[in-house]
Amino acid sequence: MSESQSLKEIYYRLRYGADGKAGKYARKVEQRKEKFESQRWAQGEDLAARNYENYEEYLKHQAEKLDKYLDRRRGKEDDEYAEFLRRFGMADEIKGLRTALCLGARLGTEVKALHEMGYFAIGIDLNPGPDNQWVCVGDFHKLVFPDASVDLVYTNTLDHVFELERVVAEIDRVLSPEGVFLTDVVPGFEEGFFPGEYESSHWRTVDALVERIEGAGRLQRVETRDLGVKKRDRWYQLAFKRPQGD
Repeated sequence: MSESQSLKEIYYRLRYGADGKAGKYARKVEQRKEKFESQRWAQGEDLAARNYENYEEYLKHQAEKLDKYLDRRRGKEDDEYAEFLRRFGMADEIKGLRTALCLGARLGTEVKALHEMGYFAIGIDLNPGPDNQWVCVGDFHKLVFPDASVDLVYTNTLDHVFELERVVAEIDRVLSPEGVFLTDVVPGFEEGFFPGEYESSHWRTVDALVERIEGAGRLQRVETRDLGVKKRDRWYQLAFKRPQGD
C-alpha cells in the first residue's frame, strides 16, 4: 500500500469508523435506500420510476450528469476502456457482427473499445460533452437511425430510461434480423442495489427486467453472464436476440 493510500484509509477510518472505506460504502448504500423509499420514486410491481413532472424535466436532469462528473470520469478512461474490452470479449453472441450503436455512451469509451475490436461503431447521448468524436447528441427513446440498420445495440444505461418499453421498441426497430441487443446491468432493488442521484428507473430483480424487455417486443434473452464486481457493485450482462424466423 502506498503512502497516499495509507493516508486515505486513515481518513476513512476516522470519518466512518473501524470499517474504513467499507463503512463509507455501507453508509452510501443506506442513504440511497432512504432516498429510493421516499416520494422521489414511484414504486411499481417490477419497475420503479423517478417522479418527474414531465419528459422535459427528465431530459434536463439526465443531461446534467456529465457536466457534474466530467473531470472525475476523464481520470478513469483507461480503466474503463480495459473493462469494456474484457466485457465485450466475453460476449460470444456478438462475434462476427460488424456495426454497433451504443446508447447513453457519454464520453464514448465503449465505442473506442468496439473500434479496437474491429466494429464500425457510434454512440449517442443526451450530453456527449464538448468535442466528442465518438458520440453524437441523441435520445434513445427516438433513434434517428433507419430500420434494421445495425447489428449490435449496446448500453449500460437502462437505469436512465424514462420509458423502458419505448427504448426497447426503438432497439428492436434498428436491429438487423440477426442482430444482438447487449446490456450490462446491476442487481435490482430487491437484490440489494439502490439507484443514485441520476438514475431514472430501476427494476425489482434482474429477471424482472428481462421479463419487461421480452414483454415489450420480439427480443428474447439468450444469455445471462456474471461480470463480477466493479467499483463494489456486481454487474450482469444480458444478451437478447429475436427468435429464428421472426
